[in-house]
Parts: sequence; C-alpha cells; structure tokens
Amino acid sequence: MKMKKILSVLLSAVVVLSLTACGGDAETTTPATTTTTIDDDIENPVDVSDIELDTGLKEDVKIEPCTLTYIGNYDMTKAGDIKPAVKYFESTYGCEIEVSIVGYNQLEEKILLLIQGDQAPDLVDKQDTTFPHWMSKNMYTALDDYIDLSQPQWEGCEEFVERYAWGGKHYYYPWSFDVSPFWCIYNRGLFAEQGIDDPYELYQNGEWTWDTFKQCMVDFVGGDENKLGFYGYYGTGFINSAGATLVDIVDGKLVNNLNNSTVEHVQNFLEGLRKEGLGNLQYGDYSNVDQEPVIYGNAAFHLVGGWKITDYAKVQNKDPNLDIFFVPVPRDPSADDYYYSLSTFGYLVPNASKHVEAACAFINCARFSVTDPELKATTNESIMKNKKYTQEMFDFMMKFKETENFNTIIDESFGFTGETTEIMKKLCADVAFDQSAEQMTWTQMKETYYNIVQDTIDSYNAYLE
Repeated sequence: MKMKKILSVLLSAVVVLSLTACGGDAETTTPATTTTTIDDDIENPVDVSDIELDTGLKEDVKIEPCTLTYIGNYDMTKAGDIKPAVKYFESTYGCEIEVSIVGYNQLEEKILLLIQGDQAPDLVDKQDTTFPHWMSKNMYTALDDYIDLSQPQWEGCEEFVERYAWGGKHYYYPWSFDVSPFWCIYNRGLFAEQGIDDPYELYQNGEWTWDTFKQCMVDFVGGDENKLGFYGYYGTGFINSAGATLVDIVDGKLVNNLNNSTVEHVQNFLEGLRKEGLGNLQYGDYSNVDQEPVIYGNAAFHLVGGWKITDYAKVQNKDPNLDIFFVPVPRDPSADDYYYSLSTFGYLVPNASKHVEAACAFINCARFSVTDPELKATTNESIMKNKKYTQEMFDFMMKFKETENFNTIIDESFGFTGETTEIMKKLCADVAFDQSAEQMTWTQMKETYYNIVQDTIDSYNAYLE
C-alpha cells in the first residue's frame, strides 16, 4: 500500500525547547523575534518531498490527521538522526509531533501522572529502565495489532522484538542499534606526536586488546603524576568484551551474574589498572564528564557513551589542528572472539494513548530512516550537519549500526530503579575509577551487593511467571 504525501512542508525557523541527549546543545540567537539553533531549518534543512514509502502497517490500520505528543529527553524535531523521519511522517500523514522535554529521572513520574489524568502521551523513548521496571507497571500499549513485523524494514529485528515480549505480547519495536555504545575517545594528534601506537590502527589490524590499551596508557602517562590513563564510565563494556554480562535474560527470566568467573576476571583487570593509578573518576561522574583532559593532553582515554563524540566533533570542527578519534572498548585477549555491547533504541506507546495507529506509523517511519535508501541518505546528511562529524568519524561509526557484522551482547544491568540502579553504577565504575581509600575490592563488592541484586531480580521475575 502506497501513501502519497497530502501536505507539503514549508521549512521555517522555529522556537525550540532546550536540547538534550541526541539533540545536542541549543545555541540561540535572536534576530527580531526568531530563534534559531544549530539544528534548525537554516543549519539543517531537510527535504523529503521526493520520498514515497510503503506504510509498513497492517492493512486495516487507518491513520487520521492528529497531533502526537512525544515526551522524552531530547527534541526529536531537531535531532539530526530522527528529524527526517519526523518530516516524512508529518508531511505524509497530515500529522504533527508536539515535543515535551522532561529530565531523565522525572520521566516515569510525569508519564504516570498524565496517564492517570487521561492525558497520556503517544510516544516515549525506550529507557534503560523500560525492561523490566516500566513493563512491570503496565505502562505501555501492545503493538501486535498495528505493526506488521513481516514487512521488509523489520527484517533482522525479530529477535529483539521477542526479547522484550511481556506476557506474550510485543510492546517494543527498536528501529536503531548501537554496537559498542561506549567508546574510548583519544587525541590521535597527541598520540602521533608522542610516538604512541594509534588505537584505530591497532583495531583495524585486530590488535586492539586490553594489553595494547594498557600499553597506550602507560606510554602516554610516562611516569608523569599529572597525567591519567583513562576516566569516565565504561558501562558494562569491558565485561561484555569478555563475552559475559552482569545481568542476562535466559529463557525469558533475568539472571544475576555477579558470581560469574568471567565477570570476576574482568573486574580484577580493571581493579589492577586503578591500583596502578591509570583509572580515575576525577573529571566527573558517569553522566557528566569533561572532554578537556583528552583535548589538552591530561588523559589518554575518555570512556563514555557515543553521545559525547558529538561534543568532541564540534570542538574539532572549530580547530583544524585538533585530531580526535575513537575506538570500541578493547577485546579481552583471553576470550575466544571479539564481543561487543549492543544497545537498542526505539519508541513505545504509553497506555491510554488516543493515537496508537499514528504512533505506530511514526515508529515505522523511524525504522525506514535506516532501511530505505532514499530516506537513509537524507538522514545521514542530516546527522553530518547536526553532529559536525568528520567523514572519517561518520563512516567508522556507521559500521557499528549493522548488528550482523559483530558478536553482540545485551546486558540488562540497568533495567532497575532506586538502590539497585545505584549499586549497578558502582559495580561498573568504582572498581575501575574510585581512588578513595575506602574503595572495596571486587570480591568485597559482590559479597556486599549480591543478595540485594538477587532480591530485585526475583521480584521482577515474579511478574514473568
């Protein structure tokens, strides 16, 4: 079934909400009464007028013009990677997406209040806590009756849709995948000046391992107590690189792996780096980290989520002498293969949404943005303009969007809330970075927290029985 666009979109400058997450930072000027940003219709005009796609919905699903409400952590109408899908959806279906930005920690409470007040939003992001925490609260609408998983754009997604099934129904259809969501960012120019092996070349040659990672840091620091090997936050990247997880899903149930011998092997390696003074959290916590140590040569590596690469790219864009690059978390040399963390992203439809059909149409448009050649090309151009990546950065990063080319592992360690979430952050950061005298060993940490984590997992698994 083909859908012709029934509206043409006149692109104009707009007043925007402050941007977070993949939308980037807002930069505003005020000529007369118009506010512009780094990703508005002046900096990043998006034209989808020549694109026509199959709807990807089930035949009996009808879309009426409406306004969809999206509540999340960023402005999807401005974010480079999703803006073309928004434009295509609005012009094709005669709909509009209204954005409301809410802080990450306030999102759940906000959505629940809106549902209770009969003002349920229509789209929300998949969060770390979506599964199992939010699913256990009956917050979402099952989409089995709307999205046709047999359509070509969903090929390869079946296992991920099924992974997050709840009570035999399917609520989450991820449209984007990130292999290696955490990266080792470094100043390639400084590495070259100091004669240090280039991690990117090591990776390309199959030599990027824990050992070469450590050697790069030792060479960079060179005994200078004012220099640091690495800082930031690695998530579960190192644990996954050894082929293990902290929390897994087996036969539809969550499994606690804190006592796993491979996990212990990884944590002991990281603990050793910390004791040698190579790892430190001194430049910020896991979510608020500064890029200046890498730029100015105080630290060899910044371990952080891919969202931070945009910040580096924008600095480099203004300084042609700066050469910043990044590589995945290194491989465990004792593992049988190179394993990569995998994160998925997409949108869910909250319970009591009044526009489920239109919300599902938009989810399909988002998926088309990475599968349809024309919309994908428009999206890639939008990303480049918005994120300020170099072509080399962009090409390398895009390779990690194709899950079939890698051995991937999904870790469910951050699907919880409250005390358990804080414990997981400690398990994935303090063992590698906390230089305080009272820092526990890995053995002490797992003995202290194992039962708390297990009780939490048992409580969620009870919903799945």
